[in-house]
Amino acid sequence: MANNRVFLAQGLTTNGIAVGGLAEISVDAGYQNIIRSSPDGAVGTEDVDRAGLAVDVSLSGTDVTKGNAILAAAVGDTEFYGKESGAATWQKRTMPGVLWHSLDLDLPQTADGSMSLRGAIRFAEGTTTLAQVIAATGEQTQQPVITYPARLFRPHNAIFDPGSEIPPKNLVSVRLALAVEQLLQDFGDDDLGMTAVDITGWNDLQVTLVHKDASEINGRDRATQLIEAGRGILTVTLMGRGGAANKTLTINNLQWTRGSGRKAKDYWEFTMTGSASWRKPDGTGYTLNSTDKLFAIA
Repeated sequence: MANNRVFLAQGLTTNGIAVGGLAEISVDAGYQNIIRSSPDGAVGTEDVDRAGLAVDVSLSGTDVTKGNAILAAAVGDTEFYGKESGAATWQKRTMPGVLWHSLDLDLPQTADGSMSLRGAIRFAEGTTTLAQVIAATGEQTQQPVITYPARLFRPHNAIFDPGSEIPPKNLVSVRLALAVEQLLQDFGDDDLGMTAVDITGWNDLQVTLVHKDASEINGRDRATQLIEAGRGILTVTLMGRGGAANKTLTINNLQWTRGSGRKAKDYWEFTMTGSASWRKPDGTGYTLNSTDKLFAIA
């Protein structure tokens, strides 16, 4: 390694899923409990100890069609590579046990769609060093396998259907946010770190749609139509980059909870926010990654 620098993160695989278009991956390790002695000494705090190592992981990239599968995948290994500066070799990073627990998707008109994920590492029983959890292996001679993402942009042809179609036009962006109700983490006995990491369930999917459709229908504009409507299905066409096929974003069981409009000298802009919940009208439930997905890009 010529000068100890590593750059160009790529070749990401997490829990068996190859992810392309990696922009950034971050790892944050720290202790859950910091124990300080009572400040009864003449100088100050006499003892500081620590216990319960927790490791958080976050990533961002453009492979937006993989979000569902990543959240639903069984916990396994996460690995990626970086180029070693001034050399023809790579450094490999391996992290076992990443449980991904939140997802944000941003699908704008004028840039690549992007996704951000956050996760926590579940330590294997018997882990005694941090190097077992965040392993670095340098001087890898084989170039990592590159996965090309299905890049998408320019949301358009939106239809919200609560029983009769409402078509908000002139879309600016669509954003989705999904997080767990509660992330549980614990350690005990001789554990170095969090050997228990679990989620209690998923919150409702938060949806934000920004458009410039100020059309009037029977005295109501689009924002008013949407906020008055009941639960429905939102579909949005996303344009494929580089001549690739378009894909469709589908969000089921969505109801709009707020609508706001900015009226100014330039084109008026309307922001709709809503929630998609997991129970279907027939009493069964939607899923993350099967036939009855709550949301999907396909």
